[in-house]
Amino acid sequence: MTGDQATRAELETSDDNFLSGQIKCLQPRNGFRAGVDTVMLAAACPAKEGERVIELGCGPGVAALCLASRTGAHVLGVEIEDEALELANRNAQRNDLSNAVTFIKADVTAKGSVLEELGLVPESCDHAIGNPPFLTEGEATPPPGDVRARAFSGPADLLAAWVKCATRMVKPGGTLTFVHRADKLADLLAALESRAGGTKVYPLWPAPRSTGKAATRIIVQATKGSRAPLQILPGLELHGRGGLIADKAWDILRKGREINISG
Repeated sequence: MTGDQATRAELETSDDNFLSGQIKCLQPRNGFRAGVDTVMLAAACPAKEGERVIELGCGPGVAALCLASRTGAHVLGVEIEDEALELANRNAQRNDLSNAVTFIKADVTAKGSVLEELGLVPESCDHAIGNPPFLTEGEATPPPGDVRARAFSGPADLLAAWVKCATRMVKPGGTLTFVHRADKLADLLAALESRAGGTKVYPLWPAPRSTGKAATRIIVQATKGSRAPLQILPGLELHGRGGLIADKAWDILRKGREINISG
């Protein structure tokens, strides 16, 4: 495949439904694709109507749109890839949510002064959410395509940079919510240390816990300025014994129900 052919393939999109068709989004066929993790992340943010949420690495805008639709919050999505930003803005228009979501191009690892010039004012948001790259460079072979490779892995200090940016943007008492790989929990907790506390770990179990299958994904939520201790919560079983989506997971993925992590 030539370079031009690869570029065209990268820009090919699929038209996907979320929340039983309540949200319809174009996504790159060969780039980062939103799925269960993305919807769960949006469901876990405790935003209320009128509050301001920042999403780091918003991709085509699926989490931002699901969250804005459910809560009435205003969501600011930050993305570094031009193609993803274009899709995010198109998706906002297609779902009549352009007044509720805003997408801007920025590198979350940039200096604070650079981010502020782009309008990312410190402590201007009530909540932050993100789905950071899961792996560090060299841990595994990323999928083909530069865009997807960047969403798949990054430098060793990338996760800490995401957490630093999220913490900087959130007001004291605001929440930081991330979805991540379960085997990277220690890295995420280390990045949150001294920046936020009251951390709650919410496992997403692929099958009933009685089957003994380990959770591969976790949602981690912390509060800026809190000194409350770490909590490991029961989490959510995604599938029942027959392999079908469990009732509570169905309500979240199809009906747009929230995940009440904060209690």
